[in-house]
Amino acid sequence: MRTPWRVYATAASLAVVAYFAMPSGRVADALYVAIGVSCVVAIVVGTRVQRPSSVAPWLVLAAGQATWVGADAVYSWLEATDSLTHPSAADALYLGSYPLLAAGVALLMRAQRRSRDVAGLVDTAIVTTGFVLLYWAFIAGPLLDDRSGTDLGLAVSLAYPAVDLVLIALLLRLVTGQYAWSPSFLMLIAAMATSLTADALYATGPTGGVSSIGLDVLWLASYVLWGTAALHPDMAVLTRPAPRGRTPFTAGRLALLGVAVVLPVVLLALQPLLDLEIDHLTLVVASVVMSLLVMARMACDIDEIRATAHQRDTLRADLFHRATHDHVTGVANRPYILEQITAALERGLRDGTPSALIDVRVGGVDELLRETGFRHRDEALRAVADRIGHVVQSDDCVARLGPDEFVVLIDRLGPDANLAGVARELLDAIAAPLHLGGRPVGVTAAVGISVSLDGSTDADALLHEARVAAGAAVERGDRGDEPVEFFAPSLRREQDDRIALEAALVDAIAHDELEVHYQPVVAVGTGVLDGYEALVRWNRPGHGLLQPDAFVPVAEKSDLICALDRWVLHEAARQLVAWTEEDPIGAADLTVAVNVSGRHLASATIVADVAAALHSSGLRPERLTVEVTETVLVDVPRASLQMSALRRLGVSISIDDFGTGYTSIGHLGALPADILKIDRSLVMSTGPGATELLALIVQAGHAHGLLVVAEGVEQQQRLDDLRDLRYDSAQGYLFARPLAADDVRTTGPRR
Repeated sequence: MRTPWRVYATAASLAVVAYFAMPSGRVADALYVAIGVSCVVAIVVGTRVQRPSSVAPWLVLAAGQATWVGADAVYSWLEATDSLTHPSAADALYLGSYPLLAAGVALLMRAQRRSRDVAGLVDTAIVTTGFVLLYWAFIAGPLLDDRSGTDLGLAVSLAYPAVDLVLIALLLRLVTGQYAWSPSFLMLIAAMATSLTADALYATGPTGGVSSIGLDVLWLASYVLWGTAALHPDMAVLTRPAPRGRTPFTAGRLALLGVAVVLPVVLLALQPLLDLEIDHLTLVVASVVMSLLVMARMACDIDEIRATAHQRDTLRADLFHRATHDHVTGVANRPYILEQITAALERGLRDGTPSALIDVRVGGVDELLRETGFRHRDEALRAVADRIGHVVQSDDCVARLGPDEFVVLIDRLGPDANLAGVARELLDAIAAPLHLGGRPVGVTAAVGISVSLDGSTDADALLHEARVAAGAAVERGDRGDEPVEFFAPSLRREQDDRIALEAALVDAIAHDELEVHYQPVVAVGTGVLDGYEALVRWNRPGHGLLQPDAFVPVAEKSDLICALDRWVLHEAARQLVAWTEEDPIGAADLTVAVNVSGRHLASATIVADVAAALHSSGLRPERLTVEVTETVLVDVPRASLQMSALRRLGVSISIDDFGTGYTSIGHLGALPADILKIDRSLVMSTGPGATELLALIVQAGHAHGLLVVAEGVEQQQRLDDLRDLRYDSAQGYLFARPLAADDVRTTGPRR
C-alpha cells in the first residue's frame, strides 16, 4: 500500500498537468484553486496523522496557505469579470498571508528550542543583506523610478518584495540552524523557495505568455511541495528539540557567504552589461554593512575557537585525571604513583634526600561488599581515602593500588619526620566508625613502611618492600599487636622462605612427599575404636617431617590449600578402603575424618572434590566425615549452604575446635552438622565451672541430635569425667598419637 504522501504527490502532480492541458477559463481557474485547497487540507491532515510534538507551527502555516489560496480565488474572479485593478482585494489577501507564513516559520524555530547561535544569526544577516541588495537593484529601484502608477499602487508593489525579504530572512535562519535535513524539511524549503522565486519573477517583468505559464508552474509546484512535506512521516521531526551546540560551519555555507559578500562588487562590475542604474551610495552602504557583518562573523569565529580550545583543554585535563586517578576514590592510581615514586627516587639520588612509602591495608572491605553491596563499599573506600588525605601532608601523594590497599608517597623526608607517628595517626583515623546506610560500620587497617635513604632503588622495589611490610603488619594485627611494620631485610628473607616453601609444597603434592597420619577416635563408654582423624604431614627433603603448622598457613593464603585438601581426601578415603579390604570384619564400620579449610569450603569445587574422592576410592559416603572449624562458620558466608550440599552426598559434617569461635550453643540446632568436636582447651581446662560447661555443651549437642567428641584427652581421670558426662567419643594422646598408616596396621588401636 502506498503511503499518503506519495499518493498526494502523485494526485496533485496529475492535477497540475491537467491544469496546463486544459484551455484557460473558469474550469482551469477552479482546478488551480482546488490544488491550493488540497495543499491546505494536506497540511491539516498531516498534523493529525503524524502527530508532531507541536502542531501550532503547521496550523499557522496552513492558515497562511489558506489566505494565499483565497487570494488566488479572488484574483481569478476579478480577472474573469474584468474588474481586476492594481491594487485589488486580492493584494490585501496576498499580503495578509505573509505574516501568517512568517509566524509559522518563527514558531517552527521556537519549537526546536535551539541554543543561542550568534554566528548563525550573523550568517543569516549577511545573506539577507545580499538579497536586499538584489531586490533593490532589480525590483525596488526600478519601481521607484517608474512613476506611472498611483502612490497606493507603488506602495503595494514595494510591499511585496519587503515581505518577501522578511520571509527570506526567516527561511535563511531556519536553514542555517537546521540539524536534521529530513525529506520533509527539504520539501518545505523547496515549497517556500519556489513561491518566493515566483514572487520575484512576477515583480520584475510582465506576466503574459510564457512568463505567466512559468509563474503558474512555480506557484502550483509550491502547493504540491507544501502538501507533500506535511504528509511525509518526517514532518514530526521538524518540531523536535534540536541538539545542543553550535550549528556546523559547512563548505556550502562558506560558499553562500562568499557570494553574498562580493555581491556589491559584482553588481558594480555588471552595471553596464545588465543596464542597471544602481546608486553608488547604495553599493557603499551595502559594502559597509557587509564588512561590519563579516567582522562580527570573525569575532564569532574567534570566540568559537577560544571556546573550542577551552573545551579541548578541559577534556584533556579530564582525560589525564581519568587516566591517572582511581575512579572510585579520586586518588592516584598505580601507574601514576609509580611515576611519582620514580621521580622522587631520582630527586633523592640527585640531592641525597630520603623518601618513604606507606602501604595501608584496609580490613573489612570484603565483608562490607558482601553485606551491603558495591555502593556502600565504594562510600567506605572514599571515606578512607579522605581520612588518609587529612592525616598526611598536602604535597604527599595518595594512591589506591587494589580493592583494599592504599599507598602514600612522602617525598623529601625531613630529619624530624616521625613515620611511626604518621602510621598511628592513620590507624586511628581509619578505625573511627563510618556511617553508611544509617548505621555505623567499622573497618581496620595495617600499615607497612619502606624508606629509601638516597634513591638507590627503583619504584617497583620500594613499593614491593612497603607491601611486604604491610603483609607483616597484618599478621601482627592478627596476633593482637600494633599493626605497624617497617621493612627490614629479615622480612624479605621471611617472604623468600615463604615463597620457596609454597613452591616446594606444590612439588610435594605432585611427587607424593606428603603423608597422612591417623589419630584414633574412641567411644568413651565402651573404649571401642570408632574411626580416625586424618592429619597431613610433610616429609620434606632436607627438613625432615614437618607438622601442619609449618606449611598449612602458607597454603591457606592461596588456592594451594584446596589442592592439599583434595590430596588428603583422596588418600584418607583410599587408606580406609585398604584397611577394610585387609580386615573386612574389624574395619567395616570405621570412619575417617578429614579437615577442609575455609577457602576450600567456600570454593565452587568442594562438593565435586568430595564426590570424586568417594568415587575414586569406592568408600561409602557415610564412612567419611568432613571437618570444618568453628571459625569457618563466621568467616565463610556460604558455609551453611556448602555443608548442606555435602550432607546430601551422604557424608557427615563435624564442627571442629568448638569453643574457640563465636557460635552460640543456642544456634547448634541451625547448623547443618552431625558431630560436635570440643576443643582441647575446654576439655583439659581445670578452672572453675569447666566441668559444668562441658556438661552443658554435651547436653545441648545431644538435644540437637549431634554426636559430641572431646579432643586432646591425655589423662585417664579426664576420660572418666567425660564418661560420666555422657560424651560419645574422645581422641588424644591417652589413646595414641597420630600414627603413620603402616604403624596403624601394626601397633595402632584395633577393635
